[in-house]
Amino acid sequence: MTERIQPESREAINHGLAEFNTLHLGEHRWIALDVYVRDSEGQVIAGLVGGSLFDRLYIHALWVTQDRRGLGLGTRILTAAEQAATARRCRTVFLDTMTFQAPAFYKKRGYKEIATLDFQPGVQTIYLLKHLTPPL
Repeated sequence: MTERIQPESREAINHGLAEFNTLHLGEHRWIALDVYVRDSEGQVIAGLVGGSLFDRLYIHALWVTQDRRGLGLGTRILTAAEQAATARRCRTVFLDTMTFQAPAFYKKRGYKEIATLDFQPGVQTIYLLKHLTPPL
């Protein structure tokens, strides 16, 4: 066991799992999908980190700096990611958020809660999904 990341060890594990999964699922590849918003000095002030696999977009993080929240920036970022996912022929978006973060933000934008797990006392992780409309 180690707390130091060993890139070659991680690569071996990821490669081994991908080979095994390919036997059951066919060829597949993770394709990153990030959205970055920068200010006039080039500093990241908001963004999204995620990627697609098969016909799914997985959002790992969406963040807007405190002084820019409530201005619609998060909605524009999420919409851009969903549009890119639709262009990739993704049919579903998955993400998770915590109760103190932004569950209402996502629900207002059509995301449905599919599971909730206790994280620690008073805090839950909420798993959400949204079905995308396929391109015509």
